[in-house]
Amino acid sequence: MKENELRDRLFEKHKDNLSSLFEASKTVAQIDNSKFPHISALLKRRTEAKINKMLENLGSLHLDGKEVRLVRDADSTTRIDLLGHIADSGDLTIIELKKSDQTERQAFTELLAYANHFCTLFPPLSESSLHSILVAPMEGRGVRDAFAQEITINDKNIVALIPHIDGETISLQPFYPSDLYYRWIENNILDDSSITVVTASFPLIEGWIDAGAPGGSPPAYTQQAFKTMTGLISQRLEAEGLHGFVYARQYWHEVCPAFPNPNTIVLCLVNPFSPHRTSSDEGVVFGDSDENRLNAVQAIIDQIEDSEFWLDSLHSAFMGQAIRIIQESFDEFFMSTNGIAVRPDIGLPDWGSFKTSMVEAVVCHNMQIKLSGLLRTIFTEYMTYCYANGIDDIYFSDDLPKFGYIAHDHFLAVWEILRGLSLADSDE
Repeated sequence: MKENELRDRLFEKHKDNLSSLFEASKTVAQIDNSKFPHISALLKRRTEAKINKMLENLGSLHLDGKEVRLVRDADSTTRIDLLGHIADSGDLTIIELKKSDQTERQAFTELLAYANHFCTLFPPLSESSLHSILVAPMEGRGVRDAFAQEITINDKNIVALIPHIDGETISLQPFYPSDLYYRWIENNILDDSSITVVTASFPLIEGWIDAGAPGGSPPAYTQQAFKTMTGLISQRLEAEGLHGFVYARQYWHEVCPAFPNPNTIVLCLVNPFSPHRTSSDEGVVFGDSDENRLNAVQAIIDQIEDSEFWLDSLHSAFMGQAIRIIQESFDEFFMSTNGIAVRPDIGLPDWGSFKTSMVEAVVCHNMQIKLSGLLRTIFTEYMTYCYANGIDDIYFSDDLPKFGYIAHDHFLAVWEILRGLSLADSDE
């Protein structure tokens, strides 16, 4: 059966029952609830549960058209193989088919482009309101990794189905990322050495961002200012697909006079190019990481001219991105009607030393913490586990806050829990 014949068959014979062709979905692994799972197991369970949920939603899929032509500048011949909607929710569904493993990566790229095109046609539609389906052999490493990245890290609503054709019989087998992918993500993600820190310190602003009374907390209006700042930065981190946390720090009232810039916004990001995880010396790649991952990076290094500083340049570029986020955020924060500018003093401390410093971690108020990306996911899963069992073994013990949202905004709890989970991963 040729590709066009498969498309026509699905549209003509399975317009309202495409899900009847699905092979059985994978049973999501049950994890012992008496112990919080290893992060790789946690991510695997979340991803596989999401795929199963999307397959369930496709039970009410209705196919509306085939070879739907998209009119785009200088590209009037682009066509969607199948276009439909989910009757129960109304969500748009785009299906791209490729029977050959040689073209499946291109098909996946086209599928993502079609989703973006619909978001352009119907602003401000987002891809979270779309379902994308790739029907392909999923034999190429590139397309498998791209699919895993989109559904696990970028949280896209995307499903891959492997077609099996026996004469006139068609079945579609759901594809799930391999365990290796989750191990690569997990490796050292919470380790102090994987965290890049950018600090932005600035002076007190009388009447707006003040220190509190001796022995007390910062004024309510100061805390509200910090809450707005950290909230806006965390939104930007989510938009840019970055994983980390941001919080505000102000020295105690008694200590403030000793510092010209007693206020600080602290941005902490998981650095994918951390030298601790991946470094090279004279062309040899090494680091505290999965051996298969290091071998894959080595294969790239071997093909690059003047590769001695390639990894270092990626690390520096990421640091530059983090600094720009802080600088541009401050430009937004301190636009004013009287032209007064607040320019932060930028610092790049080592996270392990910074968070154990007496000055930076003890004689100050740390507050208004916000998590983003995978760290938010991991922390949320952990707190769900704690409330289900009625106890937190890392910080709260049996004195959990009445409501979960309180834990999410609790600086020391977030700090200690992420540290505790990092140590647990190291023990594993």
